[in-house]
Amino acid sequence: MAKDSLPPCVADTLFSTRQLTVAGKQVGITGLDAAFAVIQTRGLTGNAAISAELIRRIRENNYIPPALVDEYAVAVLAEYHRAMTK
Repeated sequence: MAKDSLPPCVADTLFSTRQLTVAGKQVGITGLDAAFAVIQTRGLTGNAAISAELIRRIRENNYIPPALVDEYAVAVLAEYHRAMTK
């Protein structure tokens, strides 16, 4: 999903920056809601597949330090599950 292919109000919402705690520190992640939307439409199941796709998509708009990839995966997967149960 490309930001420039969406109406501005939708793009602003999907590509806003959200704060998550990763490895005990607050980090901003841009496009998290857009990544969640793609996961939902693709019908991915299983935590490994979901977290791998989330990390792949989040890396498109964010820097993830190589040493913290696993911590980011845990944080975004937990946030994904929280978001899907609302």
